[in-house]
This record gives sequence, C-alpha cells and structure tokens, in this order.
Amino acid sequence: MLAVSTTSMARSMLGQPRAFTNTYEQEAARHLHKITLGLVTDPGLPTDIAANIVDDLTAVLEERVSDQVQWTVDFHSESLPLDGDGRLLVWKHSDRIKREHGWDLLICLSELSRRIDNELVISEANLDHEAALVALPALGPVRLRHHVLTAIVRVGRVLVPDELQPERTETGGQRPLKKLGAGTTSPQRKTSTDRKDGTTSSLRLTGATGMVRMLLGMIRINRPWRLVPSLSSAFAAAAATSAFGIFYSSIWMMANSLTVARQASVTVIAVAAMITWLISYNDMWEKPKNAAWKRDSRMYNGATVLSVGVGVGFFYVLLFVLTLLAGLAIIPPGYFEKTLGQPVDLFSYISLAWLSTSMGTIAGALGSSFEDDRAIRQATYGRREIERYEARQDD
Repeated sequence: MLAVSTTSMARSMLGQPRAFTNTYEQEAARHLHKITLGLVTDPGLPTDIAANIVDDLTAVLEERVSDQVQWTVDFHSESLPLDGDGRLLVWKHSDRIKREHGWDLLICLSELSRRIDNELVISEANLDHEAALVALPALGPVRLRHHVLTAIVRVGRVLVPDELQPERTETGGQRPLKKLGAGTTSPQRKTSTDRKDGTTSSLRLTGATGMVRMLLGMIRINRPWRLVPSLSSAFAAAAATSAFGIFYSSIWMMANSLTVARQASVTVIAVAAMITWLISYNDMWEKPKNAAWKRDSRMYNGATVLSVGVGVGFFYVLLFVLTLLAGLAIIPPGYFEKTLGQPVDLFSYISLAWLSTSMGTIAGALGSSFEDDRAIRQATYGRREIERYEARQDD
C-alpha cells in the first residue's frame, strides 16, 4: 500500500501571532503525506517525453491531483517484457520495480497499443498493485506532452486514496478534481472491472474517431520519415531512373502530352507499387494467429500501410524536388521549346519532373530489394512492435 509518513508539529508558538500560527499549521498539513511516483518508459519517444515533463510533473500533481501530498517524481527507461500474445501487463512487474526503486506508485508509458474487451485503451490503472499503464499511441499524433500529463493526472486520481483528494470548490477558481474530465465530445469512456489480477479502472477509446486517433498515434510513434535514409539503394536506383527522364527528349514529349489527372494517376500507381513491394518483400504484414489477435492485426496492418505510405511520400517529394532542380539546371529553355515545338514555362519543367519522379519511384521499389529488412522495419515500426515481430518470427 502507499507509503505515507507523518511529521509531528508543535501546535503552540510562543511570541507568534495567532494568524501566523494558523498559516503555519495549514502549510504543515499540506505536507503530512509523501508519495513517490515512478515512471517506467519504453526506450525512444516515451523516454524523450518523460525527460521533458519530469521537472514539471511535481507541480502538476500537486495542483491537479492533491495538494495535501509532498510529491516526488522519478523515471526509469526500461523495456518491459511482453507476454506470449505480445501484450504488456505492467502489474506482473510493478511490485518488483517499485521495490527496487523505492516507489509508492508506478506508471508505465508505453508505445504499444492496448485492447480490453475489443476496445482500445488510453490508460489502465490497477488499484491492487498501485500501478498504471498509459498507451502513448492512443493519445494521438499531436500535443503529446500535454496529453501525457493529462493521462498521468487521470491515473493518479485513481491510484491516490480519496481522502487525499479533497473536493475543490468553485470559490477557489478551480473545478472539482473528480469532475475534471475529457469532455462530452471526446471519444472516451471510463470503466471499472474486477479481474483475477486486481481491480482495474480504464479509460477507453470509442467509435471510429477513437480508431483514427489510435492509427495516427501509431504513425507518430513509428516516425516514418526515417524510412528515406534507410532506402539508400532504392533512392539511388530511383534517382538514376529519374535522370533518364531528364536527358531523353522522348520523355519530355510524353510529359508534355499528359494531363494533370493522368499524371496524378501515374503517381498513385507508382507510390502504391512501392508501398506494396516494401511491405510484401520485407514480410511486414501481420498474419493473425487466432480470432482475438485478428482485431489487433488489422489495426497494426493499417498502421504499417499508413506508416510506409507516409515514408514513401517523403521519398517521392524529395526525389521530385531533386529532379525538378536538375531539370531546371540542365535543360536550357530555348532547347526545351525547340524540342517540344511550343513555348515552355515553369509548369513544363514541373510536368517533366513529375513524370520522371513516378518512373524513378517504380524503379526505387525494385532497388529496395537490396536493403536490410531490419533497417526498413526500424524506420516504420516502433521498438516494441519490432519485439512483437521478432517474437512472432521465433514462434
């Protein structure tokens, strides 16, 4: 249970005014209880966020959870092991970790998603083990620092005893702590469940809006913009093919004859081909082992497609910019006009670079066959997803 310490205070102070004595007693009462909160974070983005908020968290907890507690906050980066189904159950490790670090409460900030009863979980607190899990992907892709602080406050209110959380009246300028929630328009709902491993209270995502937020959060965790540096061979093949379009006049004439709609169609085909090739060749598609895992596999496959898609999008834009600059630098406008038999402008160069980039992207998909598949997964998966993937491969 919580480690609570008390300090004896002298009630009488000789020679001091009564008003000063009352103020002194009020300040002493606010610090009758001491709680050490420990954060366990997955390596990577969760650890970076924890390092960013740890200095502010003490004041936030005192203001929004309980001002009767003297808070101490510590954090430790550790990749907790997953169970056979690829899930992270914090309660199996919480007692050991709290004992090792001398913590009273434990909150794990994980980059894995969590599902209970077919519902996605934002946070889950186990009252018997005095530990909680915050699923970082469920917080969405933006304002992560703010959302993490809010999630920690929510689970803190669940774990801290009610007697240490007095209701604040409106005369103090703040809403009651128990009523400070996510808002009626938020795709969230609270549940409490008695399980064999203890009583849990969870905040869950609901509906299509919740699923979209989870997918976007998973993409943010995966950081797909790291894909471009991992595709050096593919980019070299794509750049060489794009250069072919810059130097051959037949490509100039073809680009000039294509409409914007047809150019866009070619782009979609090229990008889709590269996404499909990267996922299939590197075996990044999750195959469900059972009906329960099928729901999660659909979500992870969706996140994989979107993450790779965003990475390929960065790939395409970078290749397009380089191709356009090369065309502007190499092809003289007069010679370009003479070859096409009509006046040219900036859009003529853009159209040529556009078609050349689409050609190069298709060639880049084949060039990606020479890349290290682990490097590609590291660029489009979070660290814990890689562990799940490797465990599945071992099975």
